[in-house]
Amino acid sequence: MVRSSPSTQAATILEVVARLGGVASGEAVYVELRKSSDISLGEFMRLLMVLELRGLVRVTTASESKFFIHLTERAIKILTTREAPEEESS
Repeated sequence: MVRSSPSTQAATILEVVARLGGVASGEAVYVELRKSSDISLGEFMRLLMVLELRGLVRVTTASESKFFIHLTERAIKILTTREAPEEESS
């Protein structure tokens, strides 16, 4: 499995939560992230904390072992205003 940079992994977390409707369980996001990246649970949790401190996600707990990740308006704005990559002209 490929080891991605933390910034790439953080962006992937945002994209996965967006793809899952803007709110997703931490477990679902971690499973999706593990499909494309070699990331430990500790690193995943650290990235979530960084994203939360930057105001991009809000993490809520449902029980002792279950939590949900919510995209903030700021994250949604960033994700929706990204420019699509330009296609190469032949």
